[in-house]
Amino acid sequence: MENAKIVREVNYIIIHNLDAQEVYNDAAGNVENDQLRKAMLDEAERRGGYARELQREIKDLGEEVADDTSTEAAWRRIWLDLKDIFTTKDDVAIVEECKKADDETVIAYDTILQIGDGFLPSRIYNIIKQQRKEIGLTYQALLKFHELHIAH
Repeated sequence: MENAKIVREVNYIIIHNLDAQEVYNDAAGNVENDQLRKAMLDEAERRGGYARELQREIKDLGEEVADDTSTEAAWRRIWLDLKDIFTTKDDVAIVEECKKADDETVIAYDTILQIGDGFLPSRIYNIIKQQRKEIGLTYQALLKFHELHIAH
């Protein structure tokens, strides 16, 4: 296994989780619904935990870890859109923007999982697989919230 490629791919996931942590924290500060606020704060903490877990794995390989959010133009564009939405205090719009932001995270996880466990150490592969499963549950909950509130 080529450590540099593994580190690059896992750091990409770490960055997405750090970005998501920021997004969910900001979203929590701007929603009106108390239950939704708590769910957003919980998700922010979960995403930070995912990043820290993967950072430990990279450190165990003796490599440099990502510890900051991304500077990619596409992600920043989403981020700026989120900031605009957050000023509206519209819970449904905020959930929709969180879902859009998570689209990128899901793609990053799916991409590394498609590479397979032959590429990654099995411990890291299993962690990423579990995290992706949990992020999928959050994503489905965001979709459900959005659908329920759009229908009414």
